[in-house]
Parts: sequence; C-alpha cells; structure tokens
Amino acid sequence: MTSIRSRLTAGLALIILFFVAQAALVWWGQDNARRDVVDATRKNTVASSQLSELAVLAQQIRRYEKEYFVYVSNRERRDGYTKEWNATADKMGKLLENIRANPDKAFTGEDVAAVTTWTQAADFYNGEMRRIFELVNAQPSAPTTSGSLTVTPTALSPIEVNGMITAGKDRFSGVLIKGVSTMAAEKTKQTLGLAELASNRFNQLLTAVLVTVAVGILVALGLIFTLPKAVSGPLAQLTEAVDQISKGKVDQKVTVANIAEFDGLSQALERLRLGQQALIARLRR
Repeated sequence: MTSIRSRLTAGLALIILFFVAQAALVWWGQDNARRDVVDATRKNTVASSQLSELAVLAQQIRRYEKEYFVYVSNRERRDGYTKEWNATADKMGKLLENIRANPDKAFTGEDVAAVTTWTQAADFYNGEMRRIFELVNAQPSAPTTSGSLTVTPTALSPIEVNGMITAGKDRFSGVLIKGVSTMAAEKTKQTLGLAELASNRFNQLLTAVLVTVAVGILVALGLIFTLPKAVSGPLAQLTEAVDQISKGKVDQKVTVANIAEFDGLSQALERLRLGQQALIARLRR
C-alpha cells in the first residue's frame, strides 16, 4: 500500500537528486575544462620555449659558421669561432635530445618524429663542419723549405671552404630551421586556439546543465499533476460513498484506491455502511 507521503518524499528526493547531480556535473565539467586548458597551456608553453631556444641556437651556429669562413685564413679568429660553434652545437644537441625524450609530454608522437629528422639533419651538418675544421687545421700555416726551395702553401679561401658545407647547410636550413619555424607557428596557433577550446568545453557543460534542468522541470510537473490527483481521487470516492449512504443506498461496498492516508476512513465508512445495511434490513422485517 502506497501513501501520499511516500509519493511526495520520492518526488522531492528525485528533485534533490537532480540538483545534486547538476552540481556534481557542473563541478566535474568545469574542473575538466580547467584542467584541459591548463594542461594544454603548459604543454604549448614548454614546447614554444624549447622551440624558440632551438631556433636561436640554430641561427647562432649558422652565424658562427659564416664568421669562421670569413676569417678562415686567420688562425686566431677562426679558432675562436670554432670554439663558439662547438659550444653551440653541443647545446643544440642536448636540447634536441631533451625534446626527443619529451619528459614534459609537451610534444606529440608526430612532433617527436619530426625532431628525430631534425637531429639527423643537425648531425649531418655537424659532421660536415667538423670535417672542414680538420681539413683547414691540417693546412700548413707557414712556408716550408724543401731542399733549396722555399714552398709557400696555398691556403683555402673563404669561398672554397664555404662551398664544402653547401650540402650540410642546405639540409640543416631546409629541415631543421624550417621545421622549427613551422612547428613553432603551429604551437602558437594551438595556444591561440585555447580560448576556443575553453569556450567549447563550457558550451558542452552549459548544454548538460540545461538538459538536467529540463529533466528536473519534467519531474516537478509530473509531481504537480500526480500528487493532487492522488488526494482528489480518493476524496471524490469517499464523498460519493458518504452521499450514497446518506441516501440509504448501502449495497455498494466502500472502496478507495490503495492509499494509506485514506485507509482508516474508508474502513470506518465501510463499517458504517454495513451497520446501516443491517439496520435497514431489521426495519424491513
């Protein structure tokens, strides 16, 4: 046997459940949106910082290369640029290795594959430059005497040395420098797109909230229509039963819908009907 109270409690509990679910949904949605945006921002910031540093090192190493070629005939100057070039090459190698390791998960698998290609281009360029260093350093730096003849070695000119690095620098510039520029632009684009990402996430959250609100409204409307009917229906039946008994019509059994609040009243009316029925039967005898 059900009761109006149990129906009302169940309805209110359902509405409360919807409010709790809505609050949980809002919290979960905004937390996920915040976490995704913060994580994407962190990754793009780390990636952009490393790419910027790599671009600077790449430009530096090319500058030291050019300065080396300009002063290739000046031992002191070229040794200084060789040292600068080697230091920059070491920094770039470590940075490329760190990017490939990707400890901050700032790069995708596709990005890491591209960085591997950059590393190969850098290694090829580095090998070509170091071969040039060895070749230049192997050139005699002063006139030598052979028998009665004094031989003055012909030093490599900047144009000749520069021609030796053509394949290496073309690969370095076309693969690494261009690749870094392209990827940096893409990371910048992604960073600028974070506002749209946040907007989309919050729009999804708003949609979910509106759906739960709509469901809650439907539940409330259901309660508005069903609860009054749960009271008015049994009352109408009891009113009809009392009216019939008052008119002496005591043959119809008093029955009420299975509602606990009206059970006692319906039983009392049924006893009254039976009593009236017995009294009328005696009077007729």
